[in-house]
Amino acid sequence: MASALRVLLHNWHLKLAALGLAVFLWAIVQTEPISQETFAAVPITVEVLDSSWTTSGAPSPATVELRLGGPAREIIRLARDGTTLRVPVTMVGSRDTVIALQREWVELGQRTGVTVESVSPLTIQVAFESTVTRSVRLWTPIQGMLPENLALSSDLAVSPTTVAVRGPERRIRGLDSLPLVPFDLGAVRASGSFTLAVDTSGLAGATVEPASVMVGVRVEAMVERVLDNVVVHADAPAGEPPAVVSPASMQIRLTGASTLVTAMNLSLLRLSVSSESLRGLAPNETRRVPLTVDGLPPLVVAYPASDVVTVRRAGGQPSGGGGR
Repeated sequence: MASALRVLLHNWHLKLAALGLAVFLWAIVQTEPISQETFAAVPITVEVLDSSWTTSGAPSPATVELRLGGPAREIIRLARDGTTLRVPVTMVGSRDTVIALQREWVELGQRTGVTVESVSPLTIQVAFESTVTRSVRLWTPIQGMLPENLALSSDLAVSPTTVAVRGPERRIRGLDSLPLVPFDLGAVRASGSFTLAVDTSGLAGATVEPASVMVGVRVEAMVERVLDNVVVHADAPAGEPPAVVSPASMQIRLTGASTLVTAMNLSLLRLSVSSESLRGLAPNETRRVPLTVDGLPPLVVAYPASDVVTVRRAGGQPSGGGGR
């Protein structure tokens, strides 16, 4: 008995202070004012769990008015953080459905003591439509430029090249491709793989799987190769005499990845003017016409000494002419 008394009296002043603090906090909680507040225009979210259906638009109405009760402090926090009414739909019975709203669908988080006193209106109307799934190819928008010392040695490799899109049939039916978010070449410093998300803007109500893909990038040192005296060809239209080109040859500067530039087949390279640009060229007439470069490997860029050349048809009797 004496031992128990000693234990009870040990640090009695600390124990008494703890008891007093507990009573004080309990009294605060008990005396905290209870409040009732109206939350107007609380958004409604319809979550369709039936994979064969989706909503064809926002519910009607799209918001509700809530009457909430509980500790004033919790009500204030909820007003600050916001809430929503989430409607779970496990099975769709018809394309147009009236759903009775339930108080437990209001998301209150961990707000102790907060209750939903009323929901207005009591029902909403939701329109549904069947869903389809399509395999859609991907493409990669590009922005920015590689550092000056680097060049692409192959096209960007996307893996996988297609994604499965599930959504409303009216939106998915005509969809044949989707872009990734733009790939910034300016951020590339070496070959590697990058993760890019699929751009789903404009696909409200649809899901994409996978939501992101890998993009492989291969770069090499940028090199430059200069070719002198490359002949300029001018093929005249059928039935018309040839034209003289000035200059008859010029220098071309080739740039690109090292392996592409050094290994290219120069016999395929051709500078020319189109036959259409020579059509109807009269004797002694001169024209300035654009120059084209053919036979370049992908990702190799050619810079001729000039983008245009002068063509002239020599004077004389036009073909097919005659006199009396």
